Amino acid sequence: MNNGKSETKNLNQLIAISFILVLGALAPMLDTTMVNIAVNSIIVDFHTTVSSVQWVVTAYVLAIGIAVPIAGWAIDWVSGKTLYLGALILFLLGSAVAGFSGSIWLLVLSRVIQGAGAGMIMSALSTLIVRAASGENLGNLMSIVGLPAVFAPILGPTIGGLIIDHLDWHWIFYINIPIALFSIILLLWKSPKFAPEKGGKRLDWISIILFAGSFTELILGITKVSTTGNFFERQVMVPLSIGASLLILYILYAWIWPKRALVSLSLFKLPSFSASSLLLLMSGITINGAMLLLPLYYQNIRGASVVWTGIYLIPQGIGMLLTRTQVGKITDRIGARWVVMSGILISVLATLPFAFADQHTSQWMLLLALFFRGAGQGAMMIPIMADAYTGLSKKQVPEATISTRMLQNIGGAFGTAILATVVQHHLSGTVPTITHISDAYNVAFIWSIVSTVVAVIPAWFLSIKKSRA
Repeated sequence: MNNGKSETKNLNQLIAISFILVLGALAPMLDTTMVNIAVNSIIVDFHTTVSSVQWVVTAYVLAIGIAVPIAGWAIDWVSGKTLYLGALILFLLGSAVAGFSGSIWLLVLSRVIQGAGAGMIMSALSTLIVRAASGENLGNLMSIVGLPAVFAPILGPTIGGLIIDHLDWHWIFYINIPIALFSIILLLWKSPKFAPEKGGKRLDWISIILFAGSFTELILGITKVSTTGNFFERQVMVPLSIGASLLILYILYAWIWPKRALVSLSLFKLPSFSASSLLLLMSGITINGAMLLLPLYYQNIRGASVVWTGIYLIPQGIGMLLTRTQVGKITDRIGARWVVMSGILISVLATLPFAFADQHTSQWMLLLALFFRGAGQGAMMIPIMADAYTGLSKKQVPEATISTRMLQNIGGAFGTAILATVVQHHLSGTVPTITHISDAYNVAFIWSIVSTVVAVIPAWFLSIKKSRA
């Protein structure tokens, strides 16, 4: 009886710690969606071009990618609490500089600082929670870890739209300051130290350079796809080739010197980790790419304002939110495979209406589809993230976090670029009427659906637990 009470108390403590850490990740996640809303305002204010302002978004993603492997190493040698505090302070500093920026390039620099802090936060978040839980109740805890990703699409566009309507784009960054300050105070007051294990690998600069270089070049190439509309352009192929070459070099390096490499290839011997990694990469099209299309569909086809676009997307976030707790519990009980399979089926059925929708499609039908689409996404992402850590030792957790975070970022950029290119290619050589634009979005949603169906293949290799009699 006492053991049951003790386990409940420990779980409650873990949940409380998880919420404290997750609060610190809320501002970086909100920042991503709010900045996308502010792009047009920044272009007008600085009298600059789309290609220049694109670096405001790209610099942030690049900085995250470079910070993730460094944070993955540091968490073995520095107190987790100290690392998280440092990351929050860095993000706070970047937000303040961004808010006061008087030029586009100072804004880009501030986004690098923000991204460095955000990358460390995202990397440390999962690792600290998994370590504190000792690999137990991961489905339940991952439903909490993923809360910022749920609230970002609900609150980000709506808050961003309201801020731009009533204030200006500078406040997109100012709003991060009180959130970060509150998180820092709460972390100082209530968070445990998360003592470092000091048994991890030494910082391997060759791994960092190969990882950072590969990630940077791949993101640059992927970003250029959406602006050029042609995958085989020189400015696309050169960075993609360099990025792929550096990644191959890292694989060879990790194979020859496994004890030095930051991420060991031995992780991929586990079928559940390999399947989760591939699914996270594919989620760029199945989830992230479609998240780009939905706001554009509502603004360009339905004629919705920025604020109303955010409101229309709320049902999707509610669907994700309502399914999180149950999905986590079910994953802990039966494993990830069948939960993800169910999520894939729901996501496909709920995205189908958008593959045939136009400006006259029933608004209520689309809102209902968004709700179920959110539920399907929740049923996919929580088990995938949890299964990435199933069967790993404590020493392997930071390496797994580096891999999963980088794959998510690359997948997100890749998926967004692919679907943006599909829309652009479909519109090339045509008069941009509502009908033609609507057709272009329909085709892009079909791409998203096909990618989601293909995800069934790696999902089959996720973990499955036999029920106990």
